[in-house]
Amino acid sequence: MNFELREFADTRYVPKKLSEQTVSCPVCNAETKLSIYAHDVPVVGTLLLFVLTCPNCGYRYRDSVPLAHAGKHVRITIKLNKPQALSALLYRSPYANVSIPELDIEINAGPANPGEITTPEALLLKLAETLFPLCTTVDNPEKCFDVVKKLVQAANGEVPVTLVIDDPSGLSTILKATECEYSVVVES
Repeated sequence: MNFELREFADTRYVPKKLSEQTVSCPVCNAETKLSIYAHDVPVVGTLLLFVLTCPNCGYRYRDSVPLAHAGKHVRITIKLNKPQALSALLYRSPYANVSIPELDIEINAGPANPGEITTPEALLLKLAETLFPLCTTVDNPEKCFDVVKKLVQAANGEVPVTLVIDDPSGLSTILKATECEYSVVVES
């Protein structure tokens, strides 16, 4: 049998290039190209893909943004009360605020906040790692260290907490969640 490659090429699974822009590399400042693609992914929906590779220094940037609720305020609430909930897969956009009411934690989006595909477990551990070195600089270090301890316990499934992702851009979404209690409220 003699098959040609084009017989197997299914263009449904090839991202569509939307644009290409000339930008400066954030590392070496050389001129490089930023390509933006749209890609339809089963279950997730349409994703915007951003791809940049600097020909001068080799810096690479990749990002993906789900467009399921784009432009509509979305609030995602996940009950982290069983081990399966900690491994839910979610996209937290750069514009999303994160809170954990039981620990009185609120993190507001800022200019250096990257969008990321993550899990609740990884998000809790990242918060603990970020907060830990700051505990010696606050008025009540014991309380701060206690919050860090509870974040680690929550990441290990030992303490139930609620993770709230409040995103005015509507880009944050749950990509995969099995056997976990969550809600997604989209405001129009």
